[in-house]
Amino acid sequence: MAGNIGRSAKIKKAATVIAGIRDFTMSWGGASINITSGEDSGVRLLLPDSGEEQLDISGEGIMKETTFMDIALTTATSKMLTDITIDLGIIDTTTNSTPGTITGDFRLSATEIGNPYQEAITFSLTLESSGPWVYVAETV
Repeated sequence: MAGNIGRSAKIKKAATVIAGIRDFTMSWGGASINITSGEDSGVRLLLPDSGEEQLDISGEGIMKETTFMDIALTTATSKMLTDITIDLGIIDTTTNSTPGTITGDFRLSATEIGNPYQEAITFSLTLESSGPWVYVAETV
């Protein structure tokens, strides 16, 4: 199995690329439900389901357009981004040619703009899931 480069990750809104990502991190979390009681002799017992699940996405890239900056800095603008698709890139390049995706609604919870001297303007962002998301694995 071959690997692939991380720069192929993209964030799309309604099928239009709104950010190309150079560095990408995805974090899933699921809150455990503790049902331990006296008859469990002090040994923790958890339900198999999560009480709440979340998917947080953070990324960094080169600023080529101002969508995230406009959303973040315009106070009257909703930070909820609907119809978002995240192309994850292709990990197994020996057999697959279509990237995995995550689709859903995400809230822009943080963004940062970097303007280094004599270098490209950069951005970083954090997206938090709102409601269910759909993951589709990469395919042939």
